Amino acid sequence: MLVFPQLSTGAAVVYPVTKKTNLRTVVNVLGDGSTVVFEDPDAARSGWELRAAGLTLVEWRAIDTLFGQTYGKWGNFTFLDPAGNLLAQSESFGNSIWTNGPLIALTAGVTDPLGTTRATGAVNSGQTAAAIAQTLNVPGNFQYCLSVWAQSAAGSRVTLQIGGITKSFTLTGQWQRVVLSGNPGQTGATTVTFAAQLDAGGSVELFGMQAEAQPGPSDYKQTGTSGAVYPQARFDTDQLTATAQGTDVYDAVIQIVNVAGL
Repeated sequence: MLVFPQLSTGAAVVYPVTKKTNLRTVVNVLGDGSTVVFEDPDAARSGWELRAAGLTLVEWRAIDTLFGQTYGKWGNFTFLDPAGNLLAQSESFGNSIWTNGPLIALTAGVTDPLGTTRATGAVNSGQTAAAIAQTLNVPGNFQYCLSVWAQSAAGSRVTLQIGGITKSFTLTGQWQRVVLSGNPGQTGATTVTFAAQLDAGGSVELFGMQAEAQPGPSDYKQTGTSGAVYPQARFDTDQLTATAQGTDVYDAVIQIVNVAGL
């Protein structure tokens, strides 16, 4: 699995990061001179500019090695968007992209911490713990952060899971954003499961689950049919250079583009 490397700190990239999305509009001129205009969603193109200042030699070599493996701009690699939420359908826990315990019942339309009604009630009526989970095609040895808003008037627990890493939280009737950070340490693995687990008989309310390839949580990003995992990313340049600013200090500007659908 070719993937854009993490930094030694566990961060996805060195900030700042600039992300751009270009959309195409199709204009059809009819015989009478009138026009029909519509969006062409299949032609959307996302790109990132990473101004990577202060890279170590090891970090720079990892990026340069990937550049060689993909023959510059001609080969694909997986890019985990540092400005996005890796999970899809971050508020629709009943969507088929989630793998849920068979005895977990979901109730949508619950008031959430933002004052809208996008939270979900979850009840595990089984006699063993069960989870609301999503498995992503991402490296098993990256640093990740999983977060979700949760509350429980019954005082139930929720246990967050990143691969084999878990952490339990006892909830109250007030919304709180619970967070788990860690590296599953599964070298060579190409999938990681992110989950919120309910104890047997547990009853909780959940909102806005988010996974990120970095040590800590950022502001929540709602997602729809896709998350911020881009398996068809490419370098958007024929040359990749770095400037040595000192001993073990390198600066580089890196252009990446998502070529899916192009």
